[in-house]
Amino acid sequence: MKILHVLYELKFSGAEIMYVDAAPLFQEMGCQLTVMATGDNPGDFAPHFQKAGYRVMHRPYPRGLNIRKRIKYYVQFIRLLKSNHIDVVHIHVSAFMFALTCCTWLAGRRSVYTFHNVYPSHRYSYLYHVLQRWAAKNIFGCKFQTISDSVHDHERNYYHNKTKKIYNWYGAKRYFPSSNGEKKRIREELNIPDEALVLISVGGCSDTKRHTDIIRALPFILKVVPSVIYLHLGEGEKEPEEKEMTMKMKLDSHVRFYGNQTDVRKFLVASDVYVMTSKYEGISITTIEAMACGIPAILYNVPGLRDFNKSGENSCLIAEDHLLLAEKVVELYSNPVIFNRLSVNARELVNNLYQMENNVPEIFNLYNT
Repeated sequence: MKILHVLYELKFSGAEIMYVDAAPLFQEMGCQLTVMATGDNPGDFAPHFQKAGYRVMHRPYPRGLNIRKRIKYYVQFIRLLKSNHIDVVHIHVSAFMFALTCCTWLAGRRSVYTFHNVYPSHRYSYLYHVLQRWAAKNIFGCKFQTISDSVHDHERNYYHNKTKKIYNWYGAKRYFPSSNGEKKRIREELNIPDEALVLISVGGCSDTKRHTDIIRALPFILKVVPSVIYLHLGEGEKEPEEKEMTMKMKLDSHVRFYGNQTDVRKFLVASDVYVMTSKYEGISITTIEAMACGIPAILYNVPGLRDFNKSGENSCLIAEDHLLLAEKVVELYSNPVIFNRLSVNARELVNNLYQMENNVPEIFNLYNT
């Protein structure tokens, strides 16, 4: 079976990492894998797809309202599917989901679309998006998949759209707790004192991620824990603003900007508390990875993050407030019993719900229906 994944730019983010991790399982099930980047650039994660055995293609999608260019693009896409004998097109880009499901149908191939987040529509476009979903499913035969409880419920309740819920997954061979003094060795490598309380966030710098809330919380944490260090992994348009804010607040000795990293586990293992302050998520792969490493998580109580407390005390969910964030960090630091309980429960949750070996076959079955 030949599978074509359609994404925007191939970046160090959730869906890209997840499908690279899963490549060996799909290949064992007989899948030949291709990924097509439709952004202006193929993206800096493209070599990882190639290394995993994907054929990587770059076909930038026409911007603006140039109808002639778009029609030409659609014709070329249909020819590409036929000439490469693609069986299934797995679409991950919302902007032209409808157009590509139509092209896939015209080419006589099957399509799957994954909803990765909980984007609400504007009032004037709501009916348009409802009709798009209905037509893609009922006319063009597209199969819809959602990645979490929050996204599944959002599609069902907001758009009246039934989808197949298949949870995201993480690479258990790459993310696991430290042992045999590993944490101490990594801290020495990163020049982090043994006594430091280390916070970490992993993700792109954007208004949605709100890393500024973590920076705002630091002065209040420092009043109780002078040795706190915040490891900031990720890049993005808001990174310069976050660095400037750190300098103005004279926190540069407590915040370390590491950008994108390929060995994220190393930084997770060196940390004590994982923090995520997003406005919303579909489901956070980096949170799953942190919990798999046994790192207690403090999360804002928003769609896609509250999913991590479905079966008991698996994470610390709080209201969207940097002062409360500081309070909870200090509370975890001061209560090893709670700290250890969250660590154990976090691992139990991700091992039950987000195992790659369990969820990848469900995607494969969706390709075959």
